[in-house]
Amino acid sequence: MKTRFLWLAATGVILSTCAGIANETTVQLQVSSSPTPAPRPTPPPVVPYEKLLVFLPEPPEGWTSEKPSGSTTDIEVFKLSTATRTYQKGDDDNVPVTTISILDAGGHQGYFDITTSGWKFSSATPDGYDKAVEINGMRGFEHSNTAAKSSSLCVVVAKRYFVQIEVTNQEPGELREWLKKIDLKKLGELR
Repeated sequence: MKTRFLWLAATGVILSTCAGIANETTVQLQVSSSPTPAPRPTPPPVVPYEKLLVFLPEPPEGWTSEKPSGSTTDIEVFKLSTATRTYQKGDDDNVPVTTISILDAGGHQGYFDITTSGWKFSSATPDGYDKAVEINGMRGFEHSNTAAKSSSLCVVVAKRYFVQIEVTNQEPGELREWLKKIDLKKLGELR
């Protein structure tokens, strides 16, 4: 469950919102004699990605990291800001790697609903598990793949920010240790 999960959810919201607008416009053209189409809803504002970058922790002792990256996207009906940083311990092929991503969709209800809709179940197999979690009052979802030696955790902060942590060649318990390195309280207050 890579960062792509969050991006796929965002893409789904954008496409469904755009499709809804296209269908609405088509219906209006076919049914309405009004020359003015209905106004499009204004998407909720998001913080610039630069404000999210400061929440990505510095590498712990013995770790290195890439320079953090981010972007803010404004598509007429949807806005999204993201910040990401990848950390690794060592230079070999199978070293521990962690990626932390913080995403702001401005509290967009459609994005929230699509992203969290699958967070109501749990399952376990010899190959790993998927489970809904709650950490310090934050709703989240955890995934682990034993064969791939990878795990991910996504939590919602202040019903607005999605923090996703992915670890490779580490135990699933390391997800929470990485989460502790982020000032979630201060992130929740960010506007």
